[in-house]
Amino acid sequence: MESPSSPTRGLEDEQTMRTRPEPLWRHHDRKAMKSGQRGTIYWVGKQILAEDGSKTGKVEKGASYHGEWGDNQKNGYGVQIFPTGQKYEGQWRDGARNGEGTLWVPFGKAGKLRKLYVGGWKDDKRHGRGTCFFKEGQFFQGDWNQGKMQGQGLLRYQNGDLYIGEWSHGLRSGHGTLTKANGDCYEGLWLNDKKEGSGSYFYAESGKVFVGEWLDDLPKAGIYTQAASNPEQASAVPETSVLPVLKLKYPNEVLEEALLAVQDMQRFPLESRSDEGEEFPDLDGPIDSEDY
Repeated sequence: MESPSSPTRGLEDEQTMRTRPEPLWRHHDRKAMKSGQRGTIYWVGKQILAEDGSKTGKVEKGASYHGEWGDNQKNGYGVQIFPTGQKYEGQWRDGARNGEGTLWVPFGKAGKLRKLYVGGWKDDKRHGRGTCFFKEGQFFQGDWNQGKMQGQGLLRYQNGDLYIGEWSHGLRSGHGTLTKANGDCYEGLWLNDKKEGSGSYFYAESGKVFVGEWLDDLPKAGIYTQAASNPEQASAVPETSVLPVLKLKYPNEVLEEALLAVQDMQRFPLESRSDEGEEFPDLDGPIDSEDY
């Protein structure tokens, strides 16, 4: 009879350990450490994954991810379905949307999706070059920064108006050109979605051009001139006054004084002015498909 410490008994014990089935808990633990290409993973708990990619967020049943993993996080290319029905397909890094990707949102019935955004992402926010498709055919194409329109961009409005120019924090700010569907055109400076500073406005119906200073979206001081005749004008502009022509004795001095007054007003703090203007969807934070 062999002793418990004999070499033969030790070899038998080693062979037994090799053939023994792996404990179920170890099998699940190894699979939980996700890495590489994996099949679809579904979340059914209440505190597993937030829509912004964080690991601890309350979600409803229905979230799923199919794609690449690294270090137990979404890394590489993958497709995420959110509990709201929204779908993201594109690049991931460290569990967040980073790189190029496309976002779809539900619309109508029967689970249909429509494309909302195509372009760059950084830490789960639109960043870099991208195109956002709003409702009713309105879309923006240009630069984004932390979820806001920032830099150069083009916005086509639902009514046919077109703005091409600079943006800051989601608002038209800087130099830009607005071409309206009726033929009017403004080219000049903007501040917080309003005409502010030097700019020229062409009135298609009358063929007149205003060049001067703007404040709070209104012309304040400048010169009106008659542009080339408008061949599409249906009828001549009617005379609105029968008064004799009046002339200023010192027109240059009057204009200069008016310009200085407007420029002084432009230096006033923005808080002292009305901030009402055209409304744009807030693109920061989680997306509600009903807003687009």
